[in-house]
This record gives sequence, C-alpha cells and structure tokens, in this order.
Amino acid sequence: MVKIIAVALPKGGVGKTTTAVNIATAFALSDKKTLLIDMDPSGSCASSLGFNRDKVKYDVFGVLQYTCSMQKAIHHTEYPYLDFIPVKQLSYIEEIRLGKILTNEQLFGNILRPEALSYDYVVLDCPPYLVGTTNAALMAADSVIIPITPGLYALDAVRRILERLRVIKKNYNRNLRIEGILLTIYEYNTKVSFATKKELFKAYPNLVFSTSIPKNATVGEASIHRKPVIVYDPSAKASKAYFNLSREIIQSREMFNGTSSLE
Repeated sequence: MVKIIAVALPKGGVGKTTTAVNIATAFALSDKKTLLIDMDPSGSCASSLGFNRDKVKYDVFGVLQYTCSMQKAIHHTEYPYLDFIPVKQLSYIEEIRLGKILTNEQLFGNILRPEALSYDYVVLDCPPYLVGTTNAALMAADSVIIPITPGLYALDAVRRILERLRVIKKNYNRNLRIEGILLTIYEYNTKVSFATKKELFKAYPNLVFSTSIPKNATVGEASIHRKPVIVYDPSAKASKAYFNLSREIIQSREMFNGTSSLE
C-alpha cells in the first residue's frame, strides 16, 4: 500500500526541498517505487533532478485545474524507481484561479490517491507556509516529516505546524500522523544545536528522528550540478544521513506501520 509523506514547516531555509528530493531518491535507490510531487511554487525540485522548469508543459497545477491528467504530468527521471511531477511558473491570473480551486480542501487528495496506488511512497515538497498547496498536501498525506534547523524560531514553527496538524486530523484527515521531526543543517559540538536537540527531545520525545542531517558543503555543490546529494556524492556526510533516514522510515513502516500520533 502507498504511503504519502508531506515534508512541511511554515518556515524557509530548513531544508524542505533538499530533504524531499533526497528522501524520494533514497527510497527509489532502495527499489521502492516513488513519486515526488513539487507543491512549492518556487519549483526547486526540478533543478535538483536535472529538469528545466521553463520547458515543463504539464505540472501539478495543471492536474488541479483539470487541464491535464496526473499521468500526463508524471515525468520519468534517470532513476528507474523515481517519478516526478513538477510545478511551472504561474501567471497572476493562474495564481488567482489556483487559490479559488484550493478552497476545495479535499480536491488534491481525491485526485492523488487513486493514481498513487502503483507507488510505494509519494513525497510532497511543500512551500514555507501552511495555506494553499501546503494545506492541500496535508489533507492528502498519511504522515508528515517536519524539518527543523537549530534555533529558537524553528522551535516556534514546529509548535505552529503541530497545532495545524491537530486541527486537520480532527476535522479532515483522521489518518494523519507525524513521521518525525528532522534536525537538518545540524552542527555537532555547537551550543545552539545541542540546546535545540535537548529542547526537542524534552518537548516531543517520541517524535524526533534518530537521524539528524549534518551541515555539509556538498549539499550546495550537488545543487549546482543539479543532482540529489546522495547521487552526487554518496560518501558525503549528508548523503549517509539521508540514506540512514530513509532506512529509518522504511524499517519503522515495516515493523510497526510506524508513525507517531498527534493525540
């Protein structure tokens, strides 16, 4: 059965896209059939997978507007088990139209779920806010990865998204769970990283992933070369961490159908 995972936090610069792309690629490299969907209008996933966004004809917004089918919007990547649905640049009129379409909060999930049945995992890369496409993604998801960088403001963002997830679970998506809180751009042996990790385990002892993603210059190098870091340099510290994270998610699912409750 497919598992739909949203990568979301109402804050920029925490590694949402890097996490979504590398987790999806790691699943695919583990022979798990995976679909990555870019829900962020900035469209950064395309570049990370070597696609030219300007040449995208069919995308996720076309699917939502019923101007193309989801099958048409699916792009095959160079990795045999990884497919991708990009997002193209919207005009002002298209943005207004999309906003009206997304007032139907269940629309995306209703379109996605029948099409997703042929996959093991679907990964949704969300923008750094809780309305619009993020809201649509959370309505459709089975679980949520919450990436967080060390620091006070990121902890506040975690509290905000957990409050929103509880509302969605209560009123719209009873199956929604927390996949885990993920520390990214983590610097070992720094006071702020240690303090953030301590506070997270104190506040959410059952929600924090065992794996943290270290700060690693290779991630930036990989983006320049338009590749996921786990492909660009599998030996890099961040690459090893993303592989470990993918294994943590796969093993948790296989052993416990594992995600953490929002109750």
